[in-house]
Amino acid sequence: MKGFVLILALAAACCASLLAALPAGDPAVTKPLKAEALISGLEQKVFEDLPPVLVQLSNLPASAGVWVEVVRGEGVANRRGKTVESKFFLRKGGAGVLSVPGIHKACRSEGTWTLRVLMSDARGTTVLSTATFTLRSEIHA
Repeated sequence: MKGFVLILALAAACCASLLAALPAGDPAVTKPLKAEALISGLEQKVFEDLPPVLVQLSNLPASAGVWVEVVRGEGVANRRGKTVESKFFLRKGGAGVLSVPGIHKACRSEGTWTLRVLMSDARGTTVLSTATFTLRSEIHA
């Protein structure tokens, strides 16, 4: 029995010294990475015809759902949007590429539109990124 108590005491001392060796307050250890979405294809801002739109995703939680919405207008943070067809090309290790072929069907009329990339996980729904653009039938230079 004395040998067992001695082994337990040694194991506790080793664990305590290993915990003390860990860096305290190291952001890489304690702070989770924030999910990000980079929208490409809408940089020009004014279009006669919509270009292909891709969204590059990084730092996604494993169980997160991601989708794209469009809303007519600008500054539409509290308005619900229309969900747009989108497809993952790749999703591995918290990263992915999302193609948005449905934007052509959702934005058929002229005007200002806002595209939002949303993520839902255990903490709730978050807007990862937005892009505002304008559709015009004739662009005058």
